[in-house]
Amino acid sequence: MVKSFSLLIFFTLIVSLQGVLLLSCQKETYSEFTPDFSYEVSEEDPNILRFVNTTSGDQGFMQWDFGNGEQTKRQPANRLTYSIFYPVRGEYPVTLTIWGTSGNDDDKKSVTKTVSIEYSAPDPDFEYEIISGYPNLLKLTDVSTGDYESITWRYPGREFNGVPGEVRILYLAMGGSYDIELEIHRGDISKTISKEITIQADDPDYLDHYELVWSDEFDGSEIDDSEWVHETGANGWGNDELQNYTDGQNTSLSDGTLKITALKTGTGQDVGDYTSSRINGAESFTYGRFEVRAKMPEYKGSGLWPAIWMLGRSIQEGTSWPLCGEIDIMEYVSWNSDYFSSAIHTESNNHNLGNAITSGFISLPSIEEEFHIYGLIWTYTHLKFYIDSVDNIILTYNKPGTYDQNNWPFDHPFYFLFNIAVGGTYGGVDGVDDEAFPAVMEIDYVRVYQLN
Repeated sequence: MVKSFSLLIFFTLIVSLQGVLLLSCQKETYSEFTPDFSYEVSEEDPNILRFVNTTSGDQGFMQWDFGNGEQTKRQPANRLTYSIFYPVRGEYPVTLTIWGTSGNDDDKKSVTKTVSIEYSAPDPDFEYEIISGYPNLLKLTDVSTGDYESITWRYPGREFNGVPGEVRILYLAMGGSYDIELEIHRGDISKTISKEITIQADDPDYLDHYELVWSDEFDGSEIDDSEWVHETGANGWGNDELQNYTDGQNTSLSDGTLKITALKTGTGQDVGDYTSSRINGAESFTYGRFEVRAKMPEYKGSGLWPAIWMLGRSIQEGTSWPLCGEIDIMEYVSWNSDYFSSAIHTESNNHNLGNAITSGFISLPSIEEEFHIYGLIWTYTHLKFYIDSVDNIILTYNKPGTYDQNNWPFDHPFYFLFNIAVGGTYGGVDGVDDEAFPAVMEIDYVRVYQLN
């Protein structure tokens, strides 16, 4: 009996020692690590912080709590970057929990750091209503939230700068759907929201709302180089023309008019035997009422091709013709004296395709003897060309129901061009009569009106 009891004690000691040894071995497998993380502010958005696990030592798992309600599940430890958005300014405790390679809860450590957000994120929004009794007046109210310093309103062709919380009234003369855009700014940060708003019908009195926004009356003695740029070119100028365009030698101001003069400087009938001017406006406009009062050269023979026209500013930024769009307010060819025409050219409709949209020849028997007003009304929905009076419409082009850059490039800025070409595929249909020189196109004024 004593012997049996001694054996029991012996075996109990052996089992106890094995347990101690086992626990000792398990503890030895626990990891040595120091939890840590780094973070930085995004260069694109100061409300976004980027976090990286920088824990040193052996680690098995990690879990993030970003202090703004966002957290990760427990997952394998790595050094992936977490981009976290904090919409509201303030201080946030961020905690990273690391487990050792065993994954046991008694083998984990945490580190917490407080991060600061300086600004609440700007969040653009606006309310709108059509004013009762005034179906073409739109009331806009900025209701954006967050920290921002300024705002910009945009709708096709127009842009207005404003202040946070402002109320603005827009006059939308023409019926149709408008994309109204609000952009809010803080430093280099900007965010935008757009809403589509429908105006039910045209304002029948919209012509009364135009105001003069720019003009050149040509009352000085020299052309204003800040407003007009001479476009030069030798050896003709496309369309098989014969003239060289000079840098001002064929342009002058006197007696209150701009004079573009085409001259015969060589033996005649060949490229480079003639000089002329082509001037481009420095200003660009989108929509408006445009008027140019001008007189064509005295008729002395065929071969002249004066024009008053506009091109999409995008052609100077790499857009090809006719994708940029062209508006011919007035074209005259001396082989068809006493007439003029108006036209538009787009990617889908142009003279190269044989389907340019044109008024055809319009009779104007005094075109070479008297000044006339060549006008254009350009709105969000149409182009209308007129002669002398807005009541005398000679061509209308309506915005297509399905439109894009190909058939309606007219939601972007355009600039003026004035020139006299010599010969070419249009001006030279009946050849060039050297008796036509010198030939002078006179322009009394250029005026641009836009809706108030």
